[in-house]
Amino acid sequence: PYAGGGSVGMSGVGPASAWQIVNDGVMGGVSDSRVRALPDGGVRFEGVVRLDHNGGFASMRRPWTLPAGARGVQVQARGDGNRYRLTVYTRDAASGRAWPFSYHAVFETAAGATAVAPLPWPQFRAGFRGRAVPDAPPLAAADVIAVGIMITRDEHRERAGAFVLDLVEIAALAT
Repeated sequence: PYAGGGSVGMSGVGPASAWQIVNDGVMGGVSDSRVRALPDGGVRFEGVVRLDHNGGFASMRRPWTLPAGARGVQVQARGDGNRYRLTVYTRDAASGRAWPFSYHAVFETAAGATAVAPLPWPQFRAGFRGRAVPDAPPLAAADVIAVGIMITRDEHRERAGAFVLDLVEIAALAT
């Protein structure tokens, strides 16, 4: 789960320095990624997904909060033809502790095109280290503490290789 603290707002992507890279190296893989600022205020998430040593994912995440009534998340991005996961990390409302699992929804991109992908809560699935968490509590916007973008071998159009995603905005879907 996201272990950082603080809030970085409810929309926009924030500065590149707000994002933390987490790749498959945490499990022995050798995928590589980086995030950098774009002149228009967005961020570029780019790198290479590699399958060596049971690898196969690259991700970035940052602290983030949502208004309690948000009905999902909306992503605006310039794509490369790959699919990506938007992941939200949450806390237990009673204890305030981060849950060990997260929720994700997949969005499509088209090479060179900017698109908006609305992702309402029913599209999100709970998971922990690639496995479903069927007994996870319902996703509640008020419990969101961080957001992330991930590409896995399952979403990569060629299962491995280079990727580039220009993230223009992430925002709450209004009630």
